[in-house]
Amino acid sequence: MSNDHDSKRPSHIAYQVREGDDNKSYFNRIGAVWQHKDGEGFNIQLDSVPVDGKVTVRSVQDRIQEAKDNARDAREGERRDDKRASNREDRRDRDSAPRYER
Repeated sequence: MSNDHDSKRPSHIAYQVREGDDNKSYFNRIGAVWQHKDGEGFNIQLDSVPVDGKVTVRSVQDRIQEAKDNARDAREGERRDDKRASNREDRRDRDSAPRYER
């Protein structure tokens, strides 16, 4: 078998999925997958094999989109927190300013 796929990017990534104590799934990359030119099969290159034998294959685009969504959600949460904090700081400065009576 030739290694034509070595110069091209994989179409899919192979993962071993581990369930954490906090009910989250942790994806550990264990290999790469290249689709055949005719679309009828795949070449799989695994760097390691999970003890339980379970391999999850996801398209590269799925993982990229998922990472973008997570990053966007995190940024939006930070913005909300920053706005709330800045509003409180503004209010605190205004409330603690010296009062002048006329």
